[in-house]
Amino acid sequence: MTRSSTRPGFAMLLVVAFLMLFLSLMAIAYSQLGALVRTETHRVQMLQLDQGPTAALASALALLETGYPLSTPYECSTVLDTPAGPQTYAVTFTLEQDGSWIVSAAPSALGAELPPMPVAFTATMPPPM
Repeated sequence: MTRSSTRPGFAMLLVVAFLMLFLSLMAIAYSQLGALVRTETHRVQMLQLDQGPTAALASALALLETGYPLSTPYECSTVLDTPAGPQTYAVTFTLEQDGSWIVSAAPSALGAELPPMPVAFTATMPPPM
């Protein structure tokens, strides 16, 4: 009882075609998954990078509500706990001509000798320009 086939190797051709289809779908899925992982990693890194300066600016603005700095520009430093450990930030207060303030915060350079951020500003008048 031998069966004669008019198409020898047809099953092997179907297996190869199925494998090619499966592998191409896996490649598409992995490329989109890789793009998603890269996007999420970048977002998390940006959040961690912004945590320190944002907290330093928040404490600087709260300090500015207590009074005026002694001079313009006034620079001080603050130490904050970040996910990477304690980080020192240099905070600068600058009075503009129109009476508004520019407050900036950046990671402090090594060896920078800045006074620590005071608890409150004691001056009741803006500094002379």
